[in-house]
Amino acid sequence: MTDQSESNSEQVTSARPKTFFPWVVIVVVTAMLVVLNVFDDFLAEAVNLDPGVKNLASLGLPMVAMLLIGGWYLLRRARSFNLATFLALICFVAPIAFMVLFQPIFGGNANVERFEPRFWGGKKAIVAKAAESSTSRLEATTEFDFPQFLGPNRNGRVENVALDDWNKVQPKELWKQPVGDAWSGFAIVNGFAITQEQRDDLECVVCYEIETGNTVWNYSVARRHEDFRGFGRVGPRATPTIHKGKVYATSGTGVIDCLNGEDGSLIWSFDVPAAVGIEQVSQTNNRGLAFSQENSTLIWGRSPSPLIVDDLLITSAGGIANSAIEGNDSKGGVTEKFVSPDGATLIAIDIKSGREVWRGGKRMVAYGSPIMATVGGVRQILLIAEDHCVSHDPATGEELWSFPWPGDSSAAANCSQVTVIDENSIMISKGYSTGAQVITFENSDGNLKPVAEARDPRALKTKFSNPVIYDGHAYAISDRFVECVDAKTLKKKWRRRGFGTGQLLLVGDKLLIHAENGKLALAEATPDEYRELGSIDTISGTCWNTLAIYNDLVLVRSDEEAACYRLPLMK
Repeated sequence: MTDQSESNSEQVTSARPKTFFPWVVIVVVTAMLVVLNVFDDFLAEAVNLDPGVKNLASLGLPMVAMLLIGGWYLLRRARSFNLATFLALICFVAPIAFMVLFQPIFGGNANVERFEPRFWGGKKAIVAKAAESSTSRLEATTEFDFPQFLGPNRNGRVENVALDDWNKVQPKELWKQPVGDAWSGFAIVNGFAITQEQRDDLECVVCYEIETGNTVWNYSVARRHEDFRGFGRVGPRATPTIHKGKVYATSGTGVIDCLNGEDGSLIWSFDVPAAVGIEQVSQTNNRGLAFSQENSTLIWGRSPSPLIVDDLLITSAGGIANSAIEGNDSKGGVTEKFVSPDGATLIAIDIKSGREVWRGGKRMVAYGSPIMATVGGVRQILLIAEDHCVSHDPATGEELWSFPWPGDSSAAANCSQVTVIDENSIMISKGYSTGAQVITFENSDGNLKPVAEARDPRALKTKFSNPVIYDGHAYAISDRFVECVDAKTLKKKWRRRGFGTGQLLLVGDKLLIHAENGKLALAEATPDEYRELGSIDTISGTCWNTLAIYNDLVLVRSDEEAACYRLPLMK
C-alpha cells in the first residue's frame, strides 16, 4: 500500500508542469538593476541615458517583479490556501497597497528622496523671529547687492568678492531656521533678504535681516499652487526682484505683485495667466487646503523671475494652445507650437502703474526667466520658450529671431536661462539628455540671423541650474555632476559626481556649489581638474533653490530650511 502511494505521488509530481517563469523574472530584473546602477556613468556617456531612467527603474522594476510573480502564482499554481498562497497574495498586494498609502517624493533626477503618507494631516510650523524694526531700507544700495535671480547681471557671477580657502578657515553659521515651501532664491539689497514661501494656504513674500534671520515684514495672500499630478511640489518658484526700493514677485499661480520695499504693502498686482486667457482650476488636497493649477501645458507653476528693463517689467506669458494655428518648423525637426490669439511670449508691464505696455510673440513658454543682453551688436531680451530660443525687442516686444530647441512644458521642460558667452555668441542648455548648443550671429544691417555652432547632447545637461562662463569655459551642474567644458566647442575638461540637481555661483575665480543634499563646496574655477577648497553640510530638505551672496555672507535655502553663513575672504 505504501509503495503504491509513493508511486502515485511520484506520478503526480512528474505530471506537474515545470516552469521557470519566477526565476526568469527575478534574473531579468536583477540583471537590469545591476546594469543600470553599476554602469550608470558608462551608460550616461555611451548612450546619453538620463539618470531619471535608472532611478525610476530602480523604484518600479522590483514592484513589477512582485506583481508578476505573485499574480502568476495566484492564477496558475494556487489550488488551496496555504503558506505559499498567502505569500503570493502578499507579494501581489503589497506594492499596490504601498503606492496607494504612500507617495514618492522625487529629487531632481527622479531619485526617490523619501515616501510620505498620501493622507498625512500634519503641517510645517514656521515660527518667525521679529526684527527690531518693521521696515527695511531697500532704496539704499551697496556694491555688494544681489538684487535679482542669479545676481546683479542675472548671469550667475559675482565679481567683487574674493573667497578664501576653506581648508584654512571654515565658514561660520550665523543662523538656520525653517521656511515655507518654495523654490525661490533670495534677493538681497542693503542687508535685507527677500524670498517667497508657501505657508499652508498663504503665499508669502518675506523680508529678513540677513545678519540675524529675523523677519522684518511678511506680505501674505491666499494663493497656493500645486499640480494635479503631485510631482512638482508646492508653492512659488520665482526669485523676487528688488528695484529702486520696490519688490516684484511672481506667484506660483502667475500673479505679479509689486510691493513697497519698506513695509511689504501692496502697490499693484498683475495676473499674467488671466491676461492671456488662462484660467486657474481649483482643487482641495488631503489636508483640506485649496490649491490651483492653470489649464495650460504650463502645469508645474509659474517660475519666471521679473526682469526690469528701463521702466518696464518683462515676464513670459504663453497661452492656451490653438491647434488651428499650429504649424511645423522644418529646422531641427521641432514642431512649432503657437498659442491662442490672446496669448503672447512676453508681456511688458509699466513698473509704476502696473498696466500692460506691450505684448510680443505668439509662442508657448516654459519655466526659465528672460534676460537682457547685447549680442551681435543688438540690445535684446533673450528667453528659452517652450520649444524655441527667442529674442525680442525690449521697446516693442517684436520677435527678432528664433532658434528651435526641443521642449514640452508638461514634460522634458526647458528650465535653464540663455547663457551669454561673449559679444557674439550664446549658449542654451537643458537636461533630459538634451545637452547644450552654442549659437553665433550674423548681423545684416541690424537684423540678426542665428547660426548653429557646437552641439553636444552629453554636455551641460542642466535641469534647474544654469551654466556660468569664466575664462572661456562653462561650468554647470550637469545631471548629478559638476562639469567644466570649453564654452565654444563644448569639449569636456572634467566632471565631478555627487551634487544631484543643485546650484552654483561663480564668485570671483571660484565656484560656490550647493548640492541637492545640502553640501556647500568651494572649488577653483579652472579647466585643469576639479579642485575642492573645502565643504560644509548646511540645511535639510531638497536644495533646488538658487544661492545668493552678499559680500562675505551666503544665503542657502531649500523647501524646508534657510541658513546664512559667513565666508572667509581673501585679505
